[in-house]
Amino acid sequence: MWQHIENPLNPIVVAPGQVQTGVDPWTLRPSRPDLSRNRLEIQRSLIRGGRTRFTMIQVTRGAVIVDGHHAVRAAAEEGKLVDVLVSQLPAAAQPGSITDLPVN
Repeated sequence: MWQHIENPLNPIVVAPGQVQTGVDPWTLRPSRPDLSRNRLEIQRSLIRGGRTRFTMIQVTRGAVIVDGHHAVRAAAEEGKLVDVLVSQLPAAAQPGSITDLPVN
């Protein structure tokens, strides 16, 4: 199985283009500096209602979130695991955790 070795705490173990299920959202790193309260609440309501997103959360091989920051934050706060699509798109990580991002 493919293993990304740059970050030993990296939860991503599948190759780009594949889906990894059951990822702890606390282990994913943000690539944006803040979040929108409205978008966060929408994602939280999807989780609480048992509904799935229209698009997959996307992360890099290094566990940096490319798309789906609000869904990852809502899942972390709700204690839920997430499924992610591993992307080849580049994204630079912001310092800290997804739960450290300010919500505006």
